[in-house]
Amino acid sequence: MVMQAFVYDHLPGENSADLWGDQIVVNENDEVIAENCNLLIGATTLSIYELVNKVNALNGLCIASHVDRPAFGIISNLGFIPEDIQFHALEVSWRMSINEAADSIPGIRKFSCITSSDAHYIEDVGKVWTGFMLEAPTLDEIRMGLAGRSGRRIVQKEISEKGVQ
Repeated sequence: MVMQAFVYDHLPGENSADLWGDQIVVNENDEVIAENCNLLIGATTLSIYELVNKVNALNGLCIASHVDRPAFGIISNLGFIPEDIQFHALEVSWRMSINEAADSIPGIRKFSCITSSDAHYIEDVGKVWTGFMLEAPTLDEIRMGLAGRSGRRIVQKEISEKGVQ
């Protein structure tokens, strides 16, 4: 909630439902419980460093999303991954394997990488995912898995038409 408030404080403008559509908030029963008036379609005024530093100050995990995508990722926006950025990992979408990403994206080998479906369409949900070898399902254990510490590690799984590989 602290991070959400931090980001919301740095989103310029208010949503116009007539222009951008309704931004509803629903509960676990798909019941509308509120409307978000923040202009969520726009960018925050925060720098990448301000965002990463805030996540780390809150003891969160900072994972740069879909670094392989031609839009809306750090590579497509900056053209590179800054040497001094403090990400815990990078996420590669289902469209490219981690090995392909490592061979084609400069700077990616410095980071642990995960995969996710990054689904914007229902048929993409679960196309790929990341598993971990952990002692418990906790944030600290995931942090250790991303760092490859004390026997914890990332376990990549990919689905093809032939099943799990």
